[in-house]
Amino acid sequence: MKRLFILALLLLSGCVQLPPIPPMPTKQLDSWHLNGRIAISTEYENWTVKVDWQQRGTAYQLRLNSPLGQGALLLEGDENGVVMHTADKKTFKASDPDTLIAEVLKLEFPVNNLHAWIRGLSAPNSYLQWYTLNDAGHLEQLRQDGWEVDYKRYIKVDGFDLPNLMVLENDEFKVKIAISQWQLSAVPFKTLLSNRH
Repeated sequence: MKRLFILALLLLSGCVQLPPIPPMPTKQLDSWHLNGRIAISTEYENWTVKVDWQQRGTAYQLRLNSPLGQGALLLEGDENGVVMHTADKKTFKASDPDTLIAEVLKLEFPVNNLHAWIRGLSAPNSYLQWYTLNDAGHLEQLRQDGWEVDYKRYIKVDGFDLPNLMVLENDEFKVKIAISQWQLSAVPFKTLLSNRH
């Protein structure tokens, strides 16, 4: 509690830089497979989707089932770009997933930053406005790129403390992510990223 009070004083002073987040073991984690649910809500609408996320280095597959009533979606990407495959066999391409989701689904979903947030880390290339840590030294809350991220619960997986319940909010959207399963051993992708091109 004292640590949070000191951090608040530093932020209110306006003339002291935000202290860096201590190094966290999850930064070493660059491959995983997770399953869970994402609930997205606005002032007028609510959606719930199942998520299946596989990450191997910079390459990823992100499956979203039944978003916005459009059936299953598959995002396949790496540092060179991303492709979206829809249930009705349509294909869309963009340089990054956030842009693609905004253009196709008209939805804000911060996949770029979520790559870090999902591991309990701040996004490395984005401005961090503020953060708090819990008693275990893990991120409890942060504000970055207009999003507030609230870590509700962590679980231990193969020696790592990983989030399994978190809430993201900005001015328009509230996103609740509940992770039912983490797998940290390397797993093959269900389809080949080389088929994107």
